[in-house]
Amino acid sequence: MIVTSTNNRQRRNDGGGFSTTAVLKLILSAAAVGAFMNLWAFQSYYSENDFHLTHHDVDDDVVRPSDNGWRADEIQIREEWERPTDDGWEEDESAVQEEWEPILENNSPSSVDDEATDDVKTAADDKATEDDKAKTDDKDTEQLSPFYSSKSCFKARSNTVPEHLYGKLQKPYFNLGFPKMGTSSLHKFFECGGLDSVHYRCTRLDSCARCMRESVEDGGLPLDFCELPPRKIDMYAQMDDGHYFPQIELLDELVDGYPKATLFLTFRSMEKWYNSLRKWPPRRNGPHMNDKLKQHNITGFPSGVGNNVDEFADWYCNHVDRVRDIAASNPSLTLVEVDIEDSTIAKRMSDMFDIDESCWGHTNVNPIANPDLDLSEVQVSQKYNQIVNKKASD
Repeated sequence: MIVTSTNNRQRRNDGGGFSTTAVLKLILSAAAVGAFMNLWAFQSYYSENDFHLTHHDVDDDVVRPSDNGWRADEIQIREEWERPTDDGWEEDESAVQEEWEPILENNSPSSVDDEATDDVKTAADDKATEDDKAKTDDKDTEQLSPFYSSKSCFKARSNTVPEHLYGKLQKPYFNLGFPKMGTSSLHKFFECGGLDSVHYRCTRLDSCARCMRESVEDGGLPLDFCELPPRKIDMYAQMDDGHYFPQIELLDELVDGYPKATLFLTFRSMEKWYNSLRKWPPRRNGPHMNDKLKQHNITGFPSGVGNNVDEFADWYCNHVDRVRDIAASNPSLTLVEVDIEDSTIAKRMSDMFDIDESCWGHTNVNPIANPDLDLSEVQVSQKYNQIVNKKASD
């Protein structure tokens, strides 16, 4: 009997109950399942939100979350660098991480001043390492053909707004200009002046391009899905998402739906604009904005067009002529033409909108794409952004 009992105990130790090995296997299996679930949740989050790299006037910093959420000085970048794939640039997030993480490691998440210092330091490093490339690019910069350079569509008019309307221009304000032509400067100017301005994103999840398109497709006005009550947006500084351009595709709907709106057209040198498109985003292997724009079959800019500065200039010139014709045939509209390279534009904008002229400045400076700018100008731009964002957070 004793032998039998001992054998039973031995059998239980050898094969019955839960041995140490079995328990360890169970723990490891549970850990593996947990890791898989975390990975699945992570992938689901990014799949649902579909945040990806895109284009436009973003030359500051790539956005990263801090302990307190998105930092005030990074809100603009979040709007610019996070894009839904079906409406924006379909770029791999790893490309963004690869390009920008070295910069981020030097940034302090708790100090705007430290961040600005690091940005300037990074700008200096980038400028030094890209010096030879910048010189080569300058030599290769295409010049606009004389046929185009003499056209009036490339010159902003300063007399489109009568002085008796200064300070009284009606909202909403629609910027009908193109990317890399001062959209961020307009956005920051009106934001600094206390107005509700949007740049790319009209709601937390939707780009302005998407909500405008869906509003019209649903039979409504372009802003129906963009202004969620009680919000009333004053300035639409950037409508397009790099794929769909409401300022082109929905121009008639915008004019018919908001007959007293104030329209904006921004201007800059076509050579500088094209050079900026070719160098943004600032990464060595591309693709860059000019490459992407050629693929989207935009009205007036079919796929395959955009191989040189003349073809981009022709696209913009036709757009300017169309906007001017529409404004001329609709007297209730006001058209404001803004040359972002004009040294007097800060005062003119201040006079027209009763906003301090210090609110106007060159924002989102990219020293690689703009090798003619010295470091002091980059530093001024960074400090300007700090002031604007501090006002927004107060």
